Amino acid sequence: MSFLFGKAPKPAPLPPVPPVPPPPAVKPPDTDVEDDVRADLRRRKGRSSTIATSGVGLTTEPETRSPSLLGSASRGT
Repeated sequence: MSFLFGKAPKPAPLPPVPPVPPPPAVKPPDTDVEDDVRADLRRRKGRSSTIATSGVGLTTEPETRSPSLLGSASRGT
């Protein structure tokens, strides 16, 4: 029904976007902070502190030889 009312006026152009300021300089953390973080990781309790292997698992072959009942445990081999 634009023939009844005419065409809508065009909106005003947008103002130009101001330039983005440069990011602030990143300071390297102090060694004291790094030491505190390492100490916190060492003190953590829970499941992750009890895992002795990595996600790969054990890479050595398991000992599959079982000792016999005839005193092989006392010999050590």
